[in-house]
Amino acid sequence: MSRTTIAALVLFAAISAVYLPDIGHGFIRDDAGWVGPRSFRFNVRKDGQLVFSLSDANTLLTKAHAGLFRPAVSLSFAVERRACGISPLCYGLTNFVLLIACAAAIVALAQALSLPPGPALLAGALWIFNWHGISSAVLWISGRTALLLVLFATLSGWAFVRGRWLSAAVLAGAAMLSKEEAVLLPVALLGWALVEHMGEGAPLLSRRNVGFSIASLAMGLAYYVLRSHSGALSAASAPPFYRLDVSVARLLSNGPEYLDRSLTFSIAVLVLFWLVYRPGVRDAARRHQRLLWFAAVWWVCGFAVTMFLPVRSSLYACAPSIGFSIAAAAMLYEAWRGLEAQRRMRAVGAGLAIPFLLWPVYHLRNKDLVDATDVSARMIAALQTVAEENSGRTVVVLKDDRSRRASFDTALGTGLQDAVDLLVTPRIKVWMDPPPVDAELGGIPPAPLHADVTFRLSGGQVVREP
Repeated sequence: MSRTTIAALVLFAAISAVYLPDIGHGFIRDDAGWVGPRSFRFNVRKDGQLVFSLSDANTLLTKAHAGLFRPAVSLSFAVERRACGISPLCYGLTNFVLLIACAAAIVALAQALSLPPGPALLAGALWIFNWHGISSAVLWISGRTALLLVLFATLSGWAFVRGRWLSAAVLAGAAMLSKEEAVLLPVALLGWALVEHMGEGAPLLSRRNVGFSIASLAMGLAYYVLRSHSGALSAASAPPFYRLDVSVARLLSNGPEYLDRSLTFSIAVLVLFWLVYRPGVRDAARRHQRLLWFAAVWWVCGFAVTMFLPVRSSLYACAPSIGFSIAAAAMLYEAWRGLEAQRRMRAVGAGLAIPFLLWPVYHLRNKDLVDATDVSARMIAALQTVAEENSGRTVVVLKDDRSRRASFDTALGTGLQDAVDLLVTPRIKVWMDPPPVDAELGGIPPAPLHADVTFRLSGGQVVREP
């Protein structure tokens, strides 16, 4: 077994320790919207066999979900709903598998960009252990949108570097069908071609570049046509927090935040390595200028849309951080090569130990999402008991406690009734008191005139009032 394989197994053990105990505790926020009765569902024959028909394909590619046009995400949830039913653990495990697949794709991309296997593995580790965005993508079931974007975008970059321009265009199209930020992915990859031309004299009008330009343009046009006819939110119809604000003020507000969320971890590892070993980092950066330019182009195109949205999300940093993870790994490798053999081994051992030493940090980063899923699970269990006792036809009021970060509102918010419709049988009506913060935008109906049962949230526990 090679040293790189052993290192990969150690890192897998570390990421498993960080996330596996915390995944799949429950559905939160808009998870039920992706999984529940309003989501895309396959037509099933009378004998119970699943058949993906032309009708299914038409529905998938022409209908927006909750104002979002993300057919790749809808398809993944439809397949999983058929296989797993409504088990949150199954959906959580799928997100974890997608996370590992994303890291593997980054390793493959790094190797395509001429990094040896060890540094390529380091690039995947720098991305996956970044504490910004990854926890939300894994622990929040709906965070799968970011994971699918990362997976398809990275594989598109890998295919492009390898000269497989048609595969690169198709994968770029899949990334667009996963999340809107991917619309500028073809621009990023053609930007890579321009960097190669300016730095290495590579021909700009090569078969790869011309073929990819034409194929990705066709993909982009198809995406635009499908999205415009799907009923998805547009720049004009989006709520205020999703409406583009292309201004210097928005850039100055969001820019530092996203620099932190996408670059801090990689920079922190670089600085720590320099403080301990004092290598020639400047020389390493000079030797890898091409990768630094690649990373900059990828970062700018990755944030070009979300940078100007009023709402911020660490999920937006998952894809743009890939480029600088690879560039940082290349510089670390170059500096590491300058150390003597014994110090090299110590550096590798310390690097493999760091994720385990940082476990308390990751645990704290996970805590808010885990607490929210736990509150959601306890609430659903309490409501299921009431539904069984009263044979449905019951109105339940949930009195929220927002003095803590995990509340009914942060757990489910405007998705409360969707979650109850999905998970509780027979059906009951629920109302949150006070209403969710964004109740008006979510179209929440007026408060009921009476309540058959009342629960309150106390210290994270769901307590039935007499």
